[in-house]
Formats: sequence, C-alpha cells, structure tokens
Amino acid sequence: MKLFKKKNLGIGFASEICIWKDKSDCGDCKLDEQIFCRPKLKYMIYFALPLMIGLVPVILGVLLSNFDIIIKLFFFISWLAYAMFFFSVWESHMLCNHCPYYANDAQKTLHCPIDKGKLKTGKYQPGPLSMSEKVQFILGASILFMYPIPFLIIGGLLLPLTFLIIGIITWIIVIQLKVCNACVNFACPLNRVKKEIRDEFFQLNPIIKEAWKKSGYKFEYE
Repeated sequence: MKLFKKKNLGIGFASEICIWKDKSDCGDCKLDEQIFCRPKLKYMIYFALPLMIGLVPVILGVLLSNFDIIIKLFFFISWLAYAMFFFSVWESHMLCNHCPYYANDAQKTLHCPIDKGKLKTGKYQPGPLSMSEKVQFILGASILFMYPIPFLIIGGLLLPLTFLIIGIITWIIVIQLKVCNACVNFACPLNRVKKEIRDEFFQLNPIIKEAWKKSGYKFEYE
C-alpha cells in the first residue's frame, strides 16, 4: 500500500488512519458516501456561501457609513487580524488538531475540505476536546461573529445588523444539515455525525478508537 511507503517520510499518525490511504485500499467500505473522508468541493461551498449573507451587507454597510476613515480602517484591520489569528492559530491549536486531516506530520498546512490551507499550529490529538478547549472554541467563535455588532449599533446600521444575524442563523442551519453531519472531526462541538457511522469509523481506526475509549466514550458494539 502506498500509505505505508510514505511512513518513512515522517507522516506520523496519518500512517495509521484510513483517510490517508489510497482509495483503492478502501475495499468494500462505503463511509465516503456518508462522511467526507475524501475531500469534496461541495462541503467548502456549503460552509462558505451562507456566510456571505451576513458578511457582504456588513462590509458594504461600514464602507458606506458615516464613520471616520480611521474608524473604518480600525474596524476592518482589527476584525481581519482577529479572524486570521482565530482560524490559523487559536482554532487550529484547540479544535482542528483533533481532526484526522491534521494527522499528517509531513504537511505544514491543513488539507481539510473546509479549512484547506490553514496553518497547523499544534500536534494531532486523536481524542475528543477537553472542557477547556470546548470553552475556548465557543468563546473564540462568539468573538469573531459578534465583533461587528457594537460598530453596527453605534453607527445605526440596523439593516446590515439584521442581515448579519440572519446570515449567522442561516449559516448554522446549513452547516448542521449539510456539513456537520458528514464531518470527520467528531471532536467538534458542532459535529452531528450519527453514532453508528462514528463507531464504524473508529472501528477502522484503532488509534482514534483507543483515544476516545480512554476519554469514556461508549461504543455500541462493545
């Protein structure tokens, strides 16, 4: 198998996880029809497109507002800087590092169908998130999405604010229905993959199964 030939390149845990094998090695496994153990463009579209409902009106609203140019620059630069920090450093270190797509030590960036290109700032952890990591994820994501709200309220930009709220709600609904129910990062608090599918994936990947079992996770077949 080509996977194990790559082991000498220092790919780490990836040598023991099925999503890093050639598709020809999958045999009769049909999990790729239920979860994205193979990258598919449609998941990135489902994830990103609904965000535009809220982001575009906010960006246009602030640009066309009566805010001083200094305030506008501060808003966009600070929001962008935080987004880059959250996605490429903070989230990568406490959420993405639990995903099987993070396991290849030979890659410096993530090759997940959702976060392709994100900088890897931690080491792969095959088990679930700790309570601290869950709190950090909720806190960090909340800051990111709520950051524009004070500016919109102060500027009286009620229409962009309305679109932002609608966009966030729409995004959550869409990813829950189209992305989170197929995501292989089972550690994510938003993950909605069915337990029987999750357990089947664990059965194919003993190193992940063992990490979850040590955390207290109960398997249907044991």
